[in-house]
Amino acid sequence: MKSKFSNFFWGVVLLLAAAFVLTNKFIGFADIGIGSIVITILALAFIVQCLARFHIAPLVIPIAVLYFIYRDRFDLPEIQTWKLIAATVLAFVGLNILLPKRRGHNHCNNFGGSGDQQKRLPAEGNKDNNPYVGVNFGNISRSLNADSLETVRLSCNFGAMEIYFNQVELSPNGAVADITCSFGGIQLFIPKHWQVIDRMNCTLAGVNIKSFTAPADNAPRLTLNGSVSMGGVEVKYI
Repeated sequence: MKSKFSNFFWGVVLLLAAAFVLTNKFIGFADIGIGSIVITILALAFIVQCLARFHIAPLVIPIAVLYFIYRDRFDLPEIQTWKLIAATVLAFVGLNILLPKRRGHNHCNNFGGSGDQQKRLPAEGNKDNNPYVGVNFGNISRSLNADSLETVRLSCNFGAMEIYFNQVELSPNGAVADITCSFGGIQLFIPKHWQVIDRMNCTLAGVNIKSFTAPADNAPRLTLNGSVSMGGVEVKYI
């Protein structure tokens, strides 16, 4: 039921965005630009959905986007772009740490999550050694289940993602996490005896690996590949 409502909600939002793009020249917003108008509508819809579901941390992302679009139009205080991005990432991570977690790791709230994408998520209890998890304009919390994980593909755009590896065994040769993240935040919860190797490409973003003890040389190895732009990836050992 929630999935149907989410699809209905975002379908209506996109239809309204299309109508607004076609009529905006008659109602005084033509100078903003079609791209900015569409992003504004999507950001506002994302804010409404987050508030309705009491997801507070992701709110900083659309708020930062709206500020970036309208700071000149409304003569808002000037904040350098890199500072705005850094503040957004820090606020997102900080709120995720401070606010109570909503358990149930298979929760998914995903704009753009087609039925195709949903089928790629393994059912509860099933093992998948090459899973894919994606979210656009939403948030997802997922527990992976694998007996010989080889690769995991993660895609997060304008959203938030939590991935738990506590039910995962890596392949003897290790595993690769192929990550694509733009305007979003990803948290990876990794068994404390694993070794994590960072090979990410970052653009106005960062990767934070919180390790308290050095893993053994022969520890299971997870390599982070891919790119993150205007967002953040955080690794937490559990």
